[in-house]
Amino acid sequence: MIRPRNYWRNLALFALLNLVIASVVVGLWLAYSRAQILVHPARYQAERTPIDLAITNWEEITFVTSDGLWLRGWFTPPAPYNRAAVIFLHGLGTNREHLLGEAARLVAHGYGALLFDLRNHGASDGNITTLGYVEVEDVRGAVNFLLARSEVDPQRIALMGHSMGAGTAIRAAARIAHVRAVIAASAYTSIEDNIADGVEGLTGLPAFPFAPLVIWFGEHETGLDIRQVRPIDDAPLIAPRALLLIHGQDDALIPVRNAWQLYQAAREPKQLYIVPNAGHSGLLDASPREWERQVLGFFARCGLAVDGGP
Repeated sequence: MIRPRNYWRNLALFALLNLVIASVVVGLWLAYSRAQILVHPARYQAERTPIDLAITNWEEITFVTSDGLWLRGWFTPPAPYNRAAVIFLHGLGTNREHLLGEAARLVAHGYGALLFDLRNHGASDGNITTLGYVEVEDVRGAVNFLLARSEVDPQRIALMGHSMGAGTAIRAAARIAHVRAVIAASAYTSIEDNIADGVEGLTGLPAFPFAPLVIWFGEHETGLDIRQVRPIDDAPLIAPRALLLIHGQDDALIPVRNAWQLYQAAREPKQLYIVPNAGHSGLLDASPREWERQVLGFFARCGLAVDGGP
């Protein structure tokens, strides 16, 4: 059989074209699937309750957001001599149990604690996660819940968040006047500024070319402009209320430079605690006594200490 002229070259080009098309299709599918993981994280129910950490005075609670979602959580009232309460905001893909250890430490000092599942997490309503944008309304609902509780002094409400919860706490405090103080652990300056690190850490894909694709698919799914999620722009608006930033020195998911940049952007009163030899999570476990000293000292300086001091 006589083959056409340039047969082998054309065959090679055809095979190469198909390989390129297949690579593009696979790349787009990987980026799309990873974006779906970010905006639709797997749900996990809490396996422990406050009783497992020796918190005995607690109750199951629900409250509703401004956009009609029912959120579920736990509430421990503050001691009568304190009347201060802390709202705890967990990270992406976790639930109300995430910061239970931190809550137990503060409950032991007389603080109230409200731990709840953010929208689209745990047992709460919702089917989409916006990485701290719409979640501000979840915090507003939590604050309104505390304002309706007679055990809580409306002037003694604080937020404590980790990762996505930290970014949400900063953004919420800039918009909710009743928040007296914010503790943000492993917070990001903005989603946009951390695309490369976040995509690599959360999805396992190389930053290029997947980061822009993951963000594009995420924006298409949520209908939001990711550039609007910028805690670094919100941090200065918290003043004259207090902000404490906590970050692991060896955080590979949200590098420690984020904490320094947020600290520089924030106005006084502000405090920065870099945890040596700590990564993205486990900041309390890395140095429990120092964590407690930093947090209680912070509350003392912003007027939320028990009887005037920790």
